[in-house]
Amino acid sequence: MSGTETVSKEKDTVVLAVAPSPDDPTAKFHRLNELLSEIGMGTYQWKMFTLCGLGWIADNMWLQILASVLPQVQAEFNVPDATSGLGTSCVFIGMIFGSLGWGVISDIIGRKPAFVLTLTLGGIFGTAAAFSPNFLAYCILLGLMGVGVGGNLPVDGSLFLEFIPKERQSLLMMLSLFWPVGGAIGALFSWWLIPSYSCVVTAAGYCDPASNRGWRYTIAAMGLLTFAMLLFRIFFIKMYESPKWLITAGRKEEAIETLKKLAEMNGKTIQVSVDEFPDVERETTAESVKRFTRDVKALFVGKMILTTVLICLVWMTISIAYTMFYGFLPKFLATKSTGTPLTLNEVYRNYFIQTAFGIPGSVAGTYLIDSRIGRKGTMCAGAIGIGISLFLFTTSGDSWIQLVYNCIASFLSNLVYGVIYAYTPEVFATNVRGTGVGLASCLGRIVGVSAPFLSGALIAVNPNYALYLSAGLFALMGVISAFLPIETRGVAAL
Repeated sequence: MSGTETVSKEKDTVVLAVAPSPDDPTAKFHRLNELLSEIGMGTYQWKMFTLCGLGWIADNMWLQILASVLPQVQAEFNVPDATSGLGTSCVFIGMIFGSLGWGVISDIIGRKPAFVLTLTLGGIFGTAAAFSPNFLAYCILLGLMGVGVGGNLPVDGSLFLEFIPKERQSLLMMLSLFWPVGGAIGALFSWWLIPSYSCVVTAAGYCDPASNRGWRYTIAAMGLLTFAMLLFRIFFIKMYESPKWLITAGRKEEAIETLKKLAEMNGKTIQVSVDEFPDVERETTAESVKRFTRDVKALFVGKMILTTVLICLVWMTISIAYTMFYGFLPKFLATKSTGTPLTLNEVYRNYFIQTAFGIPGSVAGTYLIDSRIGRKGTMCAGAIGIGISLFLFTTSGDSWIQLVYNCIASFLSNLVYGVIYAYTPEVFATNVRGTGVGLASCLGRIVGVSAPFLSGALIAVNPNYALYLSAGLFALMGVISAFLPIETRGVAAL
């Protein structure tokens, strides 16, 4: 075993502490991690938890809005079903570039400015989409909005982790509770604005733009909410730059000043000097590429091959399945009822109700992952349950029965997503964790681009075809998760 071992006894418990080896990539921040543990969780850290949660809210809020405004956008711009999902695909493309690009940018300019710029771009281009003169402009502006919003999760997660003690890093999983809140907010605004300010589509498919302002008001409202979140980030807290980033940038004096201020906020005093932090050289581009290539190869060696492949398949299948159904949900609600056609108000009321059911689903997920069925069992049962609910949705023409099935599916889908976010980083070793999680989520985003096109093409033939495929993919994801070789419940991260 490398490093220096120390043993301490307390009652009957033996604690083995191992000093980090110089070859350990985390060794250069060992003293910093000790200081963060000494500072603990206080007002500043909990405020950062809230502010980072706003990024998760914004992410899902915009995704839900795309689904809710789709029928009205499609009617106004006379877009056929086969290409109606182009706007959603553009957002996914933007999010791919955003999730990859903002991580790199935050390493260069710092976490603090990136934390502000992601919501700034999202607010600017999202609001601009409300004034789109045609469908092409609408898609382009949404793609640019996705570049901004797509950086929320990687930037916010990194910033939050770099301010909290390692003993509380499980709080990162709790940020997923903000995700369904964003969806509920988007659905609520849709219910409020779209039914009151939308046109009635004629038999010829014509929609008078002058009476179809609801979708524009809804998107503008989401843009204003994004700006409100941005202002909240700026004025709710006096934000400091990440001490870890400051050390890597050679600004150790500023890092020490920040650490002392954090300690003072928590009523503590720390003793630290510049000499306690080693000089850290930033990687060159060539070194970063070499390290990334090495880490990717490590994911496909020995016993890790099966885990890596199955985790990637889990992310890919749920990304396609989720987007195929929820990206077109208001359209399904409006067309699937075989009784008296639902009014727009009823469609968006049901849309809000089923979306709100995702909130208790996320909460339930945080408890079930540590229950006897564990992570794998929760993912498997939950995903198969979603598939069954969506299939049953196609068998009934009664809108209330459909609502029940949708509420069950929404509850389970948010539950499953929460477990996936918790399980994925746990199953990879520390030295390849970031690469493994990034690879899986990136592949999910990439295949998600195809889901709106696929769903739109199937809806043009028969809406049930899209629902059958989505249900089947959810069930397949459940089966895949059952074959994952590692159950991480009760096991410390590697």
